[in-house]
Amino acid sequence: MQSLKMAPLIPLLLAMFTSACATVGKHDPDTLSTIDFGPVETLRVCLLVDEGITESRARTLFKKVGEELSVFDLEVEIPWVRPWKRPAFLMNGILEDVALQPLAPPCDRLMAVVGRNVGDFFVSWLAPEILGVVETNTHTRGYVVGQSVSFNQLLNRPTDVAVHEAYHLLGCAHGLSLAECYPYILELKRTARANREEGNDFFPGISLDRKPITSRMETDAIIRTVVGRAE
Repeated sequence: MQSLKMAPLIPLLLAMFTSACATVGKHDPDTLSTIDFGPVETLRVCLLVDEGITESRARTLFKKVGEELSVFDLEVEIPWVRPWKRPAFLMNGILEDVALQPLAPPCDRLMAVVGRNVGDFFVSWLAPEILGVVETNTHTRGYVVGQSVSFNQLLNRPTDVAVHEAYHLLGCAHGLSLAECYPYILELKRTARANREEGNDFFPGISLDRKPITSRMETDAIIRTVVGRAE
């Protein structure tokens, strides 16, 4: 899985580097109170769990995500949790493996919960540690580190990282205020509702140029093209 080309990888990644304290920003209560996010919609996040991560642990991480996104009348559902073996030591190989997984119904998003080992602990002292990442070509796949073994994770708990990456799954970029993201979330919910009413039960992805992606198969095709695996 290390054969991923670096050129297409650059736009693929939206990583959280703990040394840079990247953030999607804080809520703007005044702006939030003026927006009607409409009826409740559901975002279904399927989970792949690495060795050392229990199903209970994975579900707990994303329970926090559900609590966070409830302010947008957006429910987070976990249709399934399945075992998965971390395919590589570094981010590139891990993300490539997750990104190339087909996005099958009923999943709207696919996230891996990565375990830790002794090697991760030592690497965390030598380089910026990436605790979570979401690809940016469709914003439908990514991973979070689900265990705390390093100093960085004392500052960025796995639950906090999961929430951070959940905003990236909705197309939110790094910034000082989440207010900039509210219109995107509202538009995604409207598109999701329109999809469902037309018989397409998929909460849309978001393209690199911030357009809704309204089918799972399209997300698969986009990612295969980006990593040079187009059929």
